[in-house]
Amino acid sequence: MSFNNIWNWFCKLCMIALILLLINSILGDILFRIKYSFPKSSGTTNEKITTANEPVQINLKQEKYVRAYGEKEIYALKIQAQYSLSGLVVSKNTNFWLRDVMRNDFDDICLMDIGIVWGDLAMDKKALYKHLKFKSTKTLGQARQLQVRCKKNCTGMPWSIDYVDTHLSHTHLIPANPNVMGGLLRIKKNDIVKLDGYLVDIYTDKSETVALTSMSRYDRNTTSRGYGACEDMYVKQVQIGNKIYK
Repeated sequence: MSFNNIWNWFCKLCMIALILLLINSILGDILFRIKYSFPKSSGTTNEKITTANEPVQINLKQEKYVRAYGEKEIYALKIQAQYSLSGLVVSKNTNFWLRDVMRNDFDDICLMDIGIVWGDLAMDKKALYKHLKFKSTKTLGQARQLQVRCKKNCTGMPWSIDYVDTHLSHTHLIPANPNVMGGLLRIKKNDIVKLDGYLVDIYTDKSETVALTSMSRYDRNTTSRGYGACEDMYVKQVQIGNKIYK
């Protein structure tokens, strides 16, 4: 067999493998969404969500672990703080394409990312989107991050850059159960939401470190406790409008 024939067969096999990977990814994403598409509301509340306040964080001194199930593996979550986050949703991401090919342990347990703002940033959506653009992404290098871009070089913004940096969060979400995950998937951009749960460090069942959570809204780079200053949150309850999922 000539070199050209071998090369043609190799290219065909690569193309078939790529097609199979894409089909597997699409089917996996469809099954993922079907699995969590029918959450049941656990009740309603007359308590209006307040977006003006900072997240409520109560650091815990007593060491406590919670077992959590990813899509494929089991994890140990070390609880660092009780945490409640309220605000305006500016982005969300569950589109972790090629799920079974490029997925690591972090993707297996943190099933969704949410970008959320509070304080003055949440008071006027028109002003917010006039000056800022938000996008939650996953890069080819596996990093999951919130991209925040100024329009018109940030000139004329009613807030300082420091204020923006400390009044937004890119939070990686670990649902406590399928119903909570279903509630999280119902969140849409521009929703007012409240999430209750815990900030957690993530370990495999072999005690290998997967990720450490940020413990502050004032860290903002890769040298922080949480890589990129993101919070890893174990979510026990979701409130969207007056509906609660838990």
